[in-house]
Amino acid sequence: MGAIRVTGGIVVLAVYATVLRPSSPHDAVDRTVASAERWQAASREAYDAGRYTDALAPTLELTRAFPNQHIYEQRLALIYQHLGRAVEEAAAWERMVAVSPTPVEACPALPDAYVKAGGYSETALKAFERCVGFDPGNTDMLFYLGRAREQAGRIDGATAAYREAASVNRQDADSQLGLARIDLRAGRNEQALSTATAVLAANPKHADALLIAGMGAQRLGRAVEARTYLQRALQVAERYADVHLALGILDFSEGHVADARRHFERAVELEPARRPEMAVWLDRTRDGQ
Repeated sequence: MGAIRVTGGIVVLAVYATVLRPSSPHDAVDRTVASAERWQAASREAYDAGRYTDALAPTLELTRAFPNQHIYEQRLALIYQHLGRAVEEAAAWERMVAVSPTPVEACPALPDAYVKAGGYSETALKAFERCVGFDPGNTDMLFYLGRAREQAGRIDGATAAYREAASVNRQDADSQLGLARIDLRAGRNEQALSTATAVLAANPKHADALLIAGMGAQRLGRAVEARTYLQRALQVAERYADVHLALGILDFSEGHVADARRHFERAVELEPARRPEMAVWLDRTRDGQ
C-alpha cells in the first residue's frame, strides 16, 4: 500500500508540475496573435457591414492590445462617430493624434467631434487651430478654421483664416466665399456679389456661390437677378435649407406668401434644429396668403 501511495503522489506531483509550469513566451505570443486576428476579423467584418455596435467591442480590444497603432484608434473614432457618441469620438481622435505620424488625418473630424459634443467652444476652436498646426499652409485646414470662427461669431479671426487660405491658393473657392459671406454680414453687398460671380464663372453649379450671389443681388434691390441665382441654387441643391430660407424671404418680400411658407416649412423639415430661427417667418406666413 505504501508503494501505491508513493506512486499516486508522484502522479499528483506530475499533474501539479504540468499545471504550474510557466508557459513559453512563444505560447503567449501565439495566443496574442490568434486573439488579434479574431478581433481584427470581427472588427473589420462588422464595420464594413455597417454594424457599428458589433464592431465596437473587438475594436476596443485592438486599441488596448496595440495602443501605438493609430489605425485602430482611427477606426474606433469612426465607430463612435457613426454611433453618435461625440465625447468618446473626440477622445479616440486625440489618441490617434498622439501616436500617428500624420495627425492631420484626424482633421477636421477631431474638432468636429468637439463641436457635436459642445458647440463652438474654446476647446473646439483650439482643436481647429491645432489642425492648422499639423500641416501649415494646408488650405483645407485654414478654411475649416475660418468657418469655425465664423460660426462662433469671431469674424476678425475668420477673416484672417480665409484670407490666409486664399493667399496660399487663389483658386480656393470655399475660402473666397467665406470672405463673401463676411462681406454680406458687413453690408458690402456689391463685393459679395462680385466674389460669388467670379466663383460661378469657374464653377456655374457651386451652390454656395449661387446662394451668396442671390442674397447679394436681393439686398441690392435686383429681385429678378436674385431669383435667377436662387432658383439655380435650388436645382443644384434642393436639400440646402439656406436656399429655401433665402427664396422664402424673397417670395415674402414680393407678396407670394403661400410660396414663402412652403420654403420656410421645407427649411425646417431639412434642419429641425433651426426651427427657432425660422419661427418669425413661420409666424408671418401662418395664414399662407
